[in-house]
Amino acid sequence: MRKQSNNKARRKRAPNRGRPRGFDYGCLPFAAAVAAHEFVGLLSRASIHGVAYGGTWCNDVRASVPTISLVAEDPAPLRDAFEAFGAWSAMTDPDSVELTFVFRNDGGYVLGIAPEYSRLERRCLGFDRSHLPMVFAPTWFKPIDTVHPMLREFRQYCRSPIAPFLFDGVSYSGSKRALTSNPAAAVRQVAAITPLLKFDVTFVDELDAKPGSLGWFALKAAARLKPDPPGKPPDPKQRKPETICKHRRRALAHHFPVTLERIRRYSAVPALLQDLSADVRLWQLEQSLCNLVLSADLQQGPHFSKMTAQKFDRNLIDALRDRHEIADESTLPAFSIEDLRTQILADANALLRFLDKDSVTDLPHAQIALRSAGMLDAVGALDRPASWAALQ
Repeated sequence: MRKQSNNKARRKRAPNRGRPRGFDYGCLPFAAAVAAHEFVGLLSRASIHGVAYGGTWCNDVRASVPTISLVAEDPAPLRDAFEAFGAWSAMTDPDSVELTFVFRNDGGYVLGIAPEYSRLERRCLGFDRSHLPMVFAPTWFKPIDTVHPMLREFRQYCRSPIAPFLFDGVSYSGSKRALTSNPAAAVRQVAAITPLLKFDVTFVDELDAKPGSLGWFALKAAARLKPDPPGKPPDPKQRKPETICKHRRRALAHHFPVTLERIRRYSAVPALLQDLSADVRLWQLEQSLCNLVLSADLQQGPHFSKMTAQKFDRNLIDALRDRHEIADESTLPAFSIEDLRTQILADANALLRFLDKDSVTDLPHAQIALRSAGMLDAVGALDRPASWAALQ
């Protein structure tokens, strides 16, 4: 009897198959890219007291280039910090280390060092486009009371379209007064540090520092003001309609470039929109066609009907990660109006569920619900032909 009862419960928990399933590409899941934080403590323990400027010959570019060097009291943690920078560079490039100089209104500047966000994403997530990246990166700040003339010269040099320079670390001996009066005599090379050949550096004046930027945080740190905490990760349900639209367009362009071009060349699109009625938008048609193509490619029946509800989103994301399209002589498969209507409704319900809204049973009510949520009027991913100018 117990075994029979368990089997009955298992049948009740079994996910339904055969139902149309949809997916909205503006609702991709988040993935975190988290930077190592040890370099902040290492630079703090190194006791950085300033920045030295100079120039040297660089074999990589076969030219003399400027050098900027962190001047540390303790070379050991400075060496370890540059070892971490070198590891980032080996995986991407030396501009994985972001340098920002913020010139203060009352004199002096603040130096900020942090992982560069786009390269951090690449190191953590590769070229995956099936998730929305969330970047978490620590930053080290150092306020400097005066601005050396060579720093202003370096800023002018970096205005050139291509401005290579070396980022290095040195140590110093003696008093701070000796470092200020005769820095060339006071500093010493740290043999274990390999300078980084960089091409990118950011200079910003205090008045131009935008809230939330690295320069803005640098000013907060220099003034010993605690920046507003980043808080919790953004609630996916609170994403704005324009944000969901942007993510949808980007995801479709990444994963369905050939399919989108075939849709663009499909002369029957205006007629399809007219036949679908229910105030269907072009972005809904293009997304439904992409989903129908994907479902057919995966051999999951129409509308992903062979996939279970329990792992549908995860399995679809896995399929996107492995997906690639080939531009050959194939054409867009023929789908009936009923296929399109069913898929558009399934996609609309996926978006409504994502927004914690109730699902609906027909397309007219789906359009009403999407309009009420501010999601109906969106821009599609297609580069429209001129003949489509009147389409919504």
